[in-house]
Amino acid sequence: MAITSVGELVKAARNGRSQKEFAAFLGVKQSSVSRYESGKASPPIRVIEQCMQLVHAAKAEDAPTADQLAERIRAALADPDLRQARLALSRLVDAFVSEHAQTRVTRAAPQITGG
Repeated sequence: MAITSVGELVKAARNGRSQKEFAAFLGVKQSSVSRYESGKASPPIRVIEQCMQLVHAAKAEDAPTADQLAERIRAALADPDLRQARLALSRLVDAFVSEHAQTRVTRAAPQITGG
């Protein structure tokens, strides 16, 4: 589900909890949560940031593990007629791994300062 408004963001971050419970977590009144969700009031940036973090964390938990993803790909590409797709995917994965390895090396490289 794409979140297209602040109200939807607040509701997604609430994730089934009651408005009262979520309001206590955010440090606001229940009526404020209701007004944020209905679009009648705009939450402070602090509340928006908290909601974004909660939604992002929930989506990260839903992400498949590497093993689960690999198994899904293996099953989907098991058909011998999908040879070209397997080759294209192999090239894509190789490029991703190469780029990711370079990014990790760049981040880990010590910074040289003049002086």
